[in-house]
Order: sequence, then C-alpha cells, then structure tokens
Amino acid sequence: MKLSRRSMLALAGAGAALAQTPAAPPAAATDPLEKAREENRHSAESLAKFEIPMSTEPAFIFKA
Repeated sequence: MKLSRRSMLALAGAGAALAQTPAAPPAAATDPLEKAREENRHSAESLAKFEIPMSTEPAFIFKA
C-alpha cells in the first residue's frame, strides 16, 4: 500500500483526534505542567503506532 504525505498526515491527524477524547484524569495530574507532559506522552504513543519509512520527505523545508 503506497501512501502520500497528505494521506499519512490525514491518518496521523485522525489518530491524534481520537487520542484527544476526554478521559478521566487522575487526581494527581491537576498540575498544568504535569497534565501537558501526560498529553504529550499519550500523543507520542499514538503516533508511534504508525511506521513511516526514512525515505519520506518532510511536508515543508526550513530555510535560514
């Protein structure tokens, strides 16, 4: 199955949207910094499920 960059982005976006469903937060995660770290960890785990080959080009180019 061959995927374009746009379709990979759509799949990643769908996964991220599903990952953002509200869950019951633990009582100890009331600190905003701790909450942000937990959300980042959860997002990273969701994105790690997708295998993207190293030959995939970035969607944009940084220029100095």
